[in-house]
Amino acid sequence: MEWLENPDYVEFNRATPIGYRSTVREVVLLQEKDGADSRTIWASLLPDDSLKIFGQDLGPTVEQFFGADEYEFAHTIPSAYVHPFLELLGATEVKDVLGALKHFGGPRYPEISAALEQAKAFMPIQFWSWF
Repeated sequence: MEWLENPDYVEFNRATPIGYRSTVREVVLLQEKDGADSRTIWASLLPDDSLKIFGQDLGPTVEQFFGADEYEFAHTIPSAYVHPFLELLGATEVKDVLGALKHFGGPRYPEISAALEQAKAFMPIQFWSWF
């Protein structure tokens, strides 16, 4: 197509907008698979810099507990409480929130889960779930 090669349309063909800087806004904290069962947990910084930790469990084991083969959940920590939450994990003077949180992912994810339970006692953490 000739119009795609026309220099007048070069801006329409640009894959990355001028001035765009990539910023990581989401990381995978845990990804497990056991037969037909799977679990994935992510962390994301929302536009207002609050932190969302959310996950999805799939499979027959989930169905045994909930009557459906999918369970989703999310914890949202308001931006003012993100650094105090990370301090519960032992992470202080954090500049990269998602990088620090990823350090506690994988086999260390239970530490994040325990910190969420502890933080709920004195932080306004919102919880949502669906199955």
